[in-house]
Amino acid sequence: MEAWENFLKLQEADLGAATILKWLHPLKILRFDACNLYLEATDSFQISWFEEHVRPRALSSLYNNNKKKIRVHLTLAKTDPATPADNRELNKTKNSLPQKNDLIFDTIDPSFSFEQFIEPPETPLPFKLLSTLNAKEAPPFNPIYLYGDSGRGKTHLLMATTNHLRKQGLKVVYARADTFTEHVVAAIRAGEMRAFRQAYRNVDALVIDDVQVFARKAATQEEFFHTFNTLHMDGKLVVLAADCAPQGLQNIESRLVSRFEWGIVLQVGALNQEELLRMLEKKTKAMNCPLSPELMSFLLETFPSNTKSLTRALQALILRSHLDDRDHHLPNLHVTIYQAKVILNDLIVEEQKNKLTAPKILQHICDYFGLPPEDLLSKAQSRDRVLPRQIAMYFCRKELKLSFIKIGDVFAKDHSTVMSSVKLIQSAIDTGQRDVIDPVEAIRKRFRLEAGSQILCGG
Repeated sequence: MEAWENFLKLQEADLGAATILKWLHPLKILRFDACNLYLEATDSFQISWFEEHVRPRALSSLYNNNKKKIRVHLTLAKTDPATPADNRELNKTKNSLPQKNDLIFDTIDPSFSFEQFIEPPETPLPFKLLSTLNAKEAPPFNPIYLYGDSGRGKTHLLMATTNHLRKQGLKVVYARADTFTEHVVAAIRAGEMRAFRQAYRNVDALVIDDVQVFARKAATQEEFFHTFNTLHMDGKLVVLAADCAPQGLQNIESRLVSRFEWGIVLQVGALNQEELLRMLEKKTKAMNCPLSPELMSFLLETFPSNTKSLTRALQALILRSHLDDRDHHLPNLHVTIYQAKVILNDLIVEEQKNKLTAPKILQHICDYFGLPPEDLLSKAQSRDRVLPRQIAMYFCRKELKLSFIKIGDVFAKDHSTVMSSVKLIQSAIDTGQRDVIDPVEAIRKRFRLEAGSQILCGG
């Protein structure tokens, strides 16, 4: 394929011919349909390396002859052994279906298992519920809806659930919301809605990540509404994840929002430093690449609250080591702190831009409620001052994991007052009090929007 070959030649200047030959030439081209290139990787390391080093380059410089962007879809090659008879049957099936109608779903990372997941101490229910799902029993809740900020482990839980159920012999489809949308659009254009619906509805369980992406996509929402209804009526499990609770979703039909609440809605909380350390230890052990205590401490200090950023940093260090080792043997990672800073420079810059701090929280609270900072920090006891102050304390505790004493220092309050304020806000959220839930969700959305805009501005 000419566009792909030209892209590879372009990357040789930065990555080197040896790197291109080692990591990109082995990728198998499955098919190309003008704006979508479907590739197959031989192992998960190749996928990780592509996502880290090549995906950003492809997004900015891979175009077709009409100057339209080409999106790359990367899947993992199946390694299950098959008999000659199985192969003949597989080929027969493939040849009987037009290639354009085949749906390529998102790759499941086999390392995302429940064994590798560290459950947040404040929100243990998502892990406990999903890890005990049994193919022989009806799910206790349906759907299961997870929400939480980016980097909390939602995707890990969804992939672990998919792996867990597939091992029990169930047919499970996992797809990101944007993949579902692409499949809808492609099926409408090709007049193949029947094949699309069979792929998504003839399953034992459907797992959809990033549901908030459905916003403003009328055709996608319409199709997902009927897909959900079909599966739910048939008693098939639906597991969903988004960056906010159902009531916080914007530009998504109310009939979908109400259905998302039919089963159980669970928040996935953040990990503290102790749990993040355990997560790092598990990941490095699974990769057979232990880190020095100094390097471990550096990673935790640099990426203190976001498991996604922490994992990306770890993968970048290991992949750099992996690049220089032709036998694919991963020894102890002998990287100095200085070398780690150089390797992770872009990630560190991004993390600093996105880092939420107590002053940022206070500023967002003041902007939302229209208060001057001195009023938020004053001793005023009127409702229009107390509620914003309590919400600010709540965010300092939930988002930053600050101790009650440290939060008290910020607001010039004793720790018992802070503790009581946090409990009051949490209780109001748990009991569905809209006068508290609405501002909390709106302010949390502001945190995410600020982080997203800074990433875009930072390139």
